[in-house]
Amino acid sequence: MQVLSMLKMNGYKIISFALAVCVMFTFCSCSNKNTDFDGKRFGKTRSITVLVDSLYDNGFDSEVAEYIHSRVLEDCNIDVSFMDSSKMNLYRGLSADLDFTTNTNMLISFYRYGSVLNLAPYLDQYSSSLTDLVSYLGDENIYYSNSNPNEIIWLNARSDRPVSKVTFIRSDWLDKLGLDVPQTTDEFYSCLKAFHQNADLLLDDRSGSMIPFLIDSEPNISAKPLFDSFLDTSISDREFYDYGYCRAAQPGYYLGLEQLNSWYLEGLIPEDFNNIGVNTKEYYGPIEVGLVGAFCADFDYLYINGDNAHIKAFKENCGEEAEYIPVNTFADVNGEYNCWQEDYIHDGLNKVFLPATCRDPLACMIYLNWISNTDNINAIKDQNPDDKLACDKFLITSQSSDVTGIYDVSSYDLAKQIAMENTYIHRGSICIRYWPEICNSFDSERDYSVSYPESIPVYVDNVIRAENGSFNEVLSDEYSHFLDRGVKLLFLIRDDEWDKVMVKGDILPD
Repeated sequence: MQVLSMLKMNGYKIISFALAVCVMFTFCSCSNKNTDFDGKRFGKTRSITVLVDSLYDNGFDSEVAEYIHSRVLEDCNIDVSFMDSSKMNLYRGLSADLDFTTNTNMLISFYRYGSVLNLAPYLDQYSSSLTDLVSYLGDENIYYSNSNPNEIIWLNARSDRPVSKVTFIRSDWLDKLGLDVPQTTDEFYSCLKAFHQNADLLLDDRSGSMIPFLIDSEPNISAKPLFDSFLDTSISDREFYDYGYCRAAQPGYYLGLEQLNSWYLEGLIPEDFNNIGVNTKEYYGPIEVGLVGAFCADFDYLYINGDNAHIKAFKENCGEEAEYIPVNTFADVNGEYNCWQEDYIHDGLNKVFLPATCRDPLACMIYLNWISNTDNINAIKDQNPDDKLACDKFLITSQSSDVTGIYDVSSYDLAKQIAMENTYIHRGSICIRYWPEICNSFDSERDYSVSYPESIPVYVDNVIRAENGSFNEVLSDEYSHFLDRGVKLLFLIRDDEWDKVMVKGDILPD
């Protein structure tokens, strides 16, 4: 067995070395053959394939594709063709020259085995030719994949999609009960109580199934506007940095837990909310059949997916007069609506990368630069203004908010407007990206099997479900466990490295 293990280990080393040599050879050979490149355009025509999302449209012979092809050929002398994303399979070596995915774990694994190229050398050597790409994405998207600026595994797509959640409430129920649209947390609570007390009137024989306020097993996200309203925006820059990675560790967060605990004890949220999976039928099913009075979600949650939209199913089940309206109800002490952000909450954007099989990395990078030019983006969108999807699927460094079709345009636009009214708070995210393994090496006596961010639902769910009269005791006990699961350690590490990271700008691990 020992001999076999040694052979395996040596085999992995040989494979890794061979892959490393191949990647190095690829970069060197590409550098040598780029003598006909004047910084903007190639002298000899280059050919590349680019992945395109085919989930909703399998045809690539549209006027948009033809426009991109002709313009890129004219501007850069690159002959681009598009590959159906359903045909990509990195495990089998099937990919375009320029790819994207949302699976970061897969990318990191493939990068470690040499199957994904490091983009840093190209961004460095050809920086003067990639100004549109760098300007459009910004440092936060260019250096998103790694704390080491010399290793860039992927480029994170830029999004113009508002990430703040809004509150949806049954306006037909408000009308039936003679209630005004709530504007504050207290008014919202009064509406929930009224729904609960008038369940027989609103749902008839289904009254026992009413859910005044729906949350799922991750209230930190599904009740995010409520929690965000209790966080203090006046804390210092250093506190922003120390707490920036985890809202649940911030002072004031416990007030949101206390609020939800009281609503839980009054029967205003589901008794088994901790068993409701995120974005499962257990969550959206009650919305679609009309059992839910209010819930918080992304502004487009009800409207995306066209004929499969939740709002369409809701109206089919409850009648056209039934309606959810988007509102902002959870203001902070200053009367402002805030959206505090954490990296792990919204991380479904495209990760644009080059596989090791890429035939022409520089041509791909120049194409990315062209597709990230704002004038080119606007020109592409003008090719088919009535079908945003037909354009958006080609803009792989840009992800619009309208990517899957909208069922109800008027309500959608109102929800988007309300989401954009929130103040976006994202500070303290620049950090040395330590992985959970550091916890075990730091303190071998502790059990970090459940570590941040996986520990958040455990902490939050248990506190919200505290029995009557035991909230403070449960909060103290669960918060202590929560801190011990890596949260306190991360806080101490960040506080200790404030000067290194934020003052000196050094984000490389020691």
